[in-house]
Formats: sequence, C-alpha cells, structure tokens
Amino acid sequence: MNITTFSDYTLRVLIYLAVHDGCKSTADEIAKAYDISFHHVAKAAQWLVREGYVKSERGRFGGIRLNQHPREINIGHIVKATEAGTILVDCLRETGGACCIRPACGLKGALAQAQIEFYKVLEGYSLADVAQKDMALKALLAGD
Repeated sequence: MNITTFSDYTLRVLIYLAVHDGCKSTADEIAKAYDISFHHVAKAAQWLVREGYVKSERGRFGGIRLNQHPREINIGHIVKATEAGTILVDCLRETGGACCIRPACGLKGALAQAQIEFYKVLEGYSLADVAQKDMALKALLAGD
C-alpha cells in the first residue's frame, strides 16, 4: 500500500511538532529540516490547522504548534482522513470502475479487506508512539 505525498508530509509535520514539544515552528523550518517542498508542508499545515490538530499564530513571531497532546492524535485517523477519496484499485470505486472482470473477480474483496486492516493497524498508534524516540528525531531534524 502507498500513501499520498500529502499524507506523508502531514505526518512529518506532526512528528516535527511533537519532538519540538510545544515550541512554535514555521512551515519553512519544517520543510528545511526534512529537505522537502515548503509549499507541500504549508498545505499540510493548513489542513492540520483546519482539522484542529495544530494551532496557528500569525505575525512576525508566529508559527504552528500542536493543539492536542501527541497521545490524543491517532495516526490511523490522520491517514484515513488525508487519504479520503484515494482508492487502491479502479474496481473499488463507488461506480465499480471500468475493469472487465469485476463481476467474477475475487480480488476486489481481498483488497478492500486489506485496506480496512491497513487503517485498523494504523489506528493502534498515536503520534506519541511514532515520535517516542524524540531526542534522536530532534537531532536528525536539526541536521546534527
């Protein structure tokens, strides 16, 4: 299974904020730490603010920080929300897709079940779980 770049960057923003424990950070700082696109980070941060996971302060000394404790942020819920509308294969579309063997194929059920299990496993993890090695993560993100 793959997740979208948007989901990946959303999780990266959350991990960065978790290891920086309440300190305000900017999208530019986060993008530089990961060596990724500022625009993608900014888009992920905006989504996180809109969804209430992160709070934002404008202005010269503004930035973003977690709005909830990392134990309260469920990784499965984040990924499921950021992946909404993304399908594994064409036959899993609500319309049934365009696959000519769809009526007789057993793969659709197996893939649908795998997708459910994928999210179920991720729902067993909080942000605190995935950022538990925060000192090592902080050092890596600082470029040390």
